[in-house]
Amino acid sequence: MREFFKHHPDNDPLYLKRYVKEHPDNKMAWYLLGREYAAQGKQGKALYCFTKAGEVYEAFEEQAAPVIEEESKDDPLQQKQMRRKGFLPWTRRIIFVMLAALLLFYIPSPAYEREGESMPASIPPAEVQQTKVYYIAKEKTKENVGAALQEIIVKEKLTNYSILVQGQPSPDNKWIWWLKKPQVLLSVEGKADSAQLQIEYHDAASCDCQPTEPVKPLAIFAPWAAQQEQELILRSALAAFYRINGRLPADLPELSRPYPDNLLPGVTPYMEEKYRKEKDLLGSEAVKLATAPAADSAAVPKTQQTFAKPLTEPLQIVIDKTAHRLALVSGSIILRSYPVGLGGAKTPEAEFVISEKVRNPNGKSNGEFGSRGMTLGDTLYAIHGTNKPASIGKDESHGCIRMLQQDVEELFDMVPLGTKVTIGKGLLPPDIERSGTPFQMPLFSEETNPGKVYKWLD
Repeated sequence: MREFFKHHPDNDPLYLKRYVKEHPDNKMAWYLLGREYAAQGKQGKALYCFTKAGEVYEAFEEQAAPVIEEESKDDPLQQKQMRRKGFLPWTRRIIFVMLAALLLFYIPSPAYEREGESMPASIPPAEVQQTKVYYIAKEKTKENVGAALQEIIVKEKLTNYSILVQGQPSPDNKWIWWLKKPQVLLSVEGKADSAQLQIEYHDAASCDCQPTEPVKPLAIFAPWAAQQEQELILRSALAAFYRINGRLPADLPELSRPYPDNLLPGVTPYMEEKYRKEKDLLGSEAVKLATAPAADSAAVPKTQQTFAKPLTEPLQIVIDKTAHRLALVSGSIILRSYPVGLGGAKTPEAEFVISEKVRNPNGKSNGEFGSRGMTLGDTLYAIHGTNKPASIGKDESHGCIRMLQQDVEELFDMVPLGTKVTIGKGLLPPDIERSGTPFQMPLFSEETNPGKVYKWLD
């Protein structure tokens, strides 16, 4: 693809013809060649090229791509049909769209630094919320970055600011670290007219151009990621509520009912705003999550797509007995990774769901179970705090999963009742990944259970 977009639009169409012969699957090339033929009045050949362009033609023209048999590309009858459909004449609009399409993929738009300007101190929350971030789903090469950009343009409505990044992978390439700063590959200023999209490349290995510093993308990414975490928690809680009750909640406070129905301690102001604006959409997404087959969270899913949207799968907990790590994950993304204390062979290798969440078990915040506890299924195993912090990273429990107080309190606030828990060996990398500021949910409900004496296996 990069050889094609090196070509200057003022050159004759012979280069385009040679290029599509060498790259018959490049639909953007077919589209631009069709534009050249249409400008020259060769409407049969233009129609043939537009047929080959398929969804790229549809994205730029906002109408269905024409259908034509290959042997009829020079048929005068097809040319007449084109005229009736309004393909003649093309004149100035053809030249504009061709230039715009070439500029879209080849010439980066000016950066703030290039103009000697600086980014504002803060990005408006509305712009952060409207921003879309995509992760490249394949190896970072110029071809794959170009293919991801083309696929995003075709499949997504880029009417706002969008960013394509490469997430930081774990050493075994099975996971992506959410808290490690991703590499920004490019950004797109979306427009209502897709032919006017503006691209900035921010990575030299992704383009044949001089990349610009990703000042704006990085300024947006951190607050965007914080919002995405909250949206993920909300979707996961709505899905868990649907699985438990067979219906969606009538209103948001149902997620924070008193023990034992306390899916979440409360909700943040952003979650309240998101729910108020997009209640129906969130409900629809929650039902899909609740009824979809369980995904294997211990491996990167196979995909033919060149890009992926992050945090689309519900929250799950993965515990690695070998590494003594507990990770909070969404699909193949690790949001947090904490050290834990285990019980060696006494800790089962199995799948559970969180069946109970209790604050200050046995009425204490500094007892043997710490300040938070989460029961695993119908068992005496639990994820809980501990008054023996030196046991973290060791096999000294009687089977339960011990956590440090700050870690278990953050996990407790992030995962809803009904969250899937997988315990096994060799599932996670050894890295510890904590947020600089632990996530904390407002407390709206009563989550203690003073009437029960907990006898977890510690």
